[in-house]
Amino acid sequence: MDKFEQQFEDLDVQSSYMENAMGSTTATATPQDEVDLLMAKVADEAGLEMNANLTSAETPKKLGANEVEEDRLGERLRALRG
Repeated sequence: MDKFEQQFEDLDVQSSYMENAMGSTTATATPQDEVDLLMAKVADEAGLEMNANLTSAETPKKLGANEVEEDRLGERLRALRG
């Protein structure tokens, strides 16, 4: 039984390593512009509006964490209603 458990643990480690390696390869091989286009297409199909540049969105520095979260939720609600 101990041998089975050891083999099972070894298999778990190997499959985890392979999953991480494949995920890293896929993430680095996918061009960012294609990802952006796909996100825009999905948003259009769902009837949502996306900001053109998601990475440069700045949050207000004077607001607390809860206020920033409430502001984001309010924006999402307005987008869904609009």
